[in-house]
Amino acid sequence: MVPVETVEKILKSALKNGGDLAELYLEDREVMQLGLDDGRLETATQGNDIGGGVRVFYGNTAAYAYTDDLSEDGLIEAAQAAAAAAKGTNDPRVKVDLTKRQSDLNFMVEKPFDQMSTADKAAVLRQMDQAARAYDSRIVQFQANYVQTSRRVWIYNSDGVWAEDDREIVELNSYVTAQQGDARQTMRTGLGGQMGLEFFDQRDPIAAVQDAAASAVLMLDARPAPAGEMTVVINNGWGGVLFHEACGHCMEADFITSGASAYAGLVGQRVGPDFLTAIDDGTIPGRRGSIRFDDEGTPSNRTVLIENGILKEYM
Repeated sequence: MVPVETVEKILKSALKNGGDLAELYLEDREVMQLGLDDGRLETATQGNDIGGGVRVFYGNTAAYAYTDDLSEDGLIEAAQAAAAAAKGTNDPRVKVDLTKRQSDLNFMVEKPFDQMSTADKAAVLRQMDQAARAYDSRIVQFQANYVQTSRRVWIYNSDGVWAEDDREIVELNSYVTAQQGDARQTMRTGLGGQMGLEFFDQRDPIAAVQDAAASAVLMLDARPAPAGEMTVVINNGWGGVLFHEACGHCMEADFITSGASAYAGLVGQRVGPDFLTAIDDGTIPGRRGSIRFDDEGTPSNRTVLIENGILKEYM
């Protein structure tokens, strides 16, 4: 997107007042979204966002500036704004040598998004609506949305990092509501992944909606949950989300280095039961969170965080 020679100028401008590290992040993102509500296509939007940001680190402090002007002058102006926000103790950087990183991960898109018309994608939402209502007469409301996102990112920093990543993501979410008398239950189903339209070959949105409808109808006769302490069974998927919120954030480097995490200084110590093993893996093909490089240019990998209850590593 931006010539390497220009990137080097930008990074040197960002470090003109000193600083430990300068970083340039660029992104070109295109999103198309369709929303269906009770059989009517209520939203159909498509947009393209392009922008860049410059960060300069001074010890544990960072200055940041952003712009949607990706010309050389626009990006240098952002770099100068970040440089002006604070002054480091290092000498200004004279030279920046960038080396492009390569990834062994191959997240292939078999069917690009343009191989299916917008009308046909909207038709899938209508078929989901029909399937939900056909399941049971007590289904009174259905909502669904389809989102496709194409992201390309470029990351550079003054330590020589140069990484690029393409991310194609499909998401299909729906909400099925059943009602019987005063009882009303809504079930959500969500499908998605980092892939193209082969998504529809690998996932069955109609079956997913029928399962949600069955759950919503079943819950109409559910008794109120009793109060008190009890055993909870968590299945795959949402169990990972709960772990992420309760524990994952506390294992992130910024919380560890600032001493704000309960896990700080506990590597090698027991933090959970023997049966608990937690792994952060961004290399699995097709998964929503898989990436070749993260947004700082670090290659994606498989990290064992907790093994048999012992804290092994941070993120």
